[in-house]
Amino acid sequence: MAEEEPPLYKDVPENSGAPPPTYQSDVAAEEARPVMSGTEPPPSYDSLFGKIKEARTEHGNSFGFFKALLAILGAAIGGIVCVACVAALMAFPIAQLVIGLQNQDQCTINNKIPLFLIVSGACGCAAAVLQIMDQMCCSDTDSSGERRSKCPCLGFILHLLNLFCFAWFICGNVWVYKIHKTVDYDDPASEEYCGKLVYLFAFWSITAVYVALGATCVIGCGCVCLMACLG
Repeated sequence: MAEEEPPLYKDVPENSGAPPPTYQSDVAAEEARPVMSGTEPPPSYDSLFGKIKEARTEHGNSFGFFKALLAILGAAIGGIVCVACVAALMAFPIAQLVIGLQNQDQCTINNKIPLFLIVSGACGCAAAVLQIMDQMCCSDTDSSGERRSKCPCLGFILHLLNLFCFAWFICGNVWVYKIHKTVDYDDPASEEYCGKLVYLFAFWSITAVYVALGATCVIGCGCVCLMACLG
């Protein structure tokens, strides 16, 4: 015996009190809809505030929440610092190159100082470009998740360039720091004359490297001590 089809809604008399008819497609769709249990955790949030709120929900004690908060903020700040470092790494060598080219004949006491800025700026720009190319175009991960380069020749060139930059940096230390107390900024006719901009930029370019290395060591030791204290 064929199943009797339910009447259409327009065929139901008005004020009959009967509920609207149900259809098999609606029932199947309702049964197939997933039902979330009361104990199921809410979906994760992509925003910083959502991650902090989720960490607060997961960790009942304040110490666990504090550790999770440090991890979340560290990841967020790390991305900003990374972008800032890339921008600085590109801007700084460009400034060295421009200042060195504009002041090639402005350092009588040692004409190698403008050359130091020119070569340092050119090598810095080249190293930054090669590093970006190696990260974006020539890198891959193996089955264990470790990064490996698909362009070993590019990595070899980058290593050679870094070695040359290190050796050139040592030469710049000798040229710049050796005349620090005898350089003359005012008299272009003097044998000890060097343009104030070119010399001071070279001097602080070298000094900034030592300051950055010292700050990195201090911050690294502080992070290790903090991680050890937090377990």
